[in-house]
Amino acid sequence: MSVGERTATALEGLGLTGSEIKAYVALLKGGTMTASDVSREARIPYSKVYDSLESLHRKGWVEEQLSRPIVYTARPPDTALEELRSRQETERKEREQLALEELMGIYVSRGEQEKQDIWLMRGTNEIVSRVKNLLLNCRTELLVALPPQLGALTERFDPLLVALKEKGVKSLILTSPEIPPEGLGRLSRLAEVRVRKTMYGGGLISDSREVILLLGGGDQGAVPLAIWASHHGLASFARDYFEFLWDSTGTSKV
Repeated sequence: MSVGERTATALEGLGLTGSEIKAYVALLKGGTMTASDVSREARIPYSKVYDSLESLHRKGWVEEQLSRPIVYTARPPDTALEELRSRQETERKEREQLALEELMGIYVSRGEQEKQDIWLMRGTNEIVSRVKNLLLNCRTELLVALPPQLGALTERFDPLLVALKEKGVKSLILTSPEIPPEGLGRLSRLAEVRVRKTMYGGGLISDSREVILLLGGGDQGAVPLAIWASHHGLASFARDYFEFLWDSTGTSKV
C-alpha cells in the first residue's frame, strides 16, 4: 500500500524521506513488524531499512521494542504529527533566540556607533523623565546645580536620591539661598549641600560621563529647555565648572 503523490509530497515537506514514508505506511498497515518484515512489505533494500526505521524512531513516527529481533510499531499519525509540531516549534524558538541574540548584538553595536551623544529636550515632562533616568544610572558621583525656580521639582526625585545615598553615591548639590529653608533641610539630609548667591542656570552631572544642562524655562509661560549629553568632553567641562563654583569664594555649606 502506498500514499498518493500529494500526501507523499506533504510528508516530505514534514521531513520524511521516500524510504521513511514507505516504511511508516508498511507499519501502519502491518502493525508490529521486524526490520525484515518492513523491508519485504515496503520493498526497501534490507541494507537500508534499519537506517530508515531508526530515523523514524528519532523523529517520533515509530516506537521500537528492544527485543530479539527488534520490532517496530507505527505511532498513530495524529500523535506523531502533534509531537513533530511541538518539536519543530521548540527548535524554531531556539533558532529564533540564537539568531536574535547575535543579530541584536550587531544592531545595538551599530546603534551605539550611530547614536547621537547630545540631545535637546523641551518641556518639563521630557526633562523630568531624562533626569530620573540619569539618577537611576548613576553609580559613584552626582553633581547638581539647582537654580531656585526648579527647587519645587526636587521633591519628585527624593526617592531616587535616597536610593543613591543608600548605594554610597557621593552627591553634591549647589543651590541658591532663595530655596526655602525646609527645602534646603530636606536636600541636606540626602546630599552635601552648599548655597551660592548667584546661580547661572543649573544642571546635573553623573559619574563624569552624563550631563543635563538646564537652559531656561524659569519664566512663567516659557517652555523649559535642557541639553542631555553623554559627550565626554562636555561632561568633563561641566564637572570642572561645577567644581569651580563649589570651591569658589561666596559659597557656604548648609
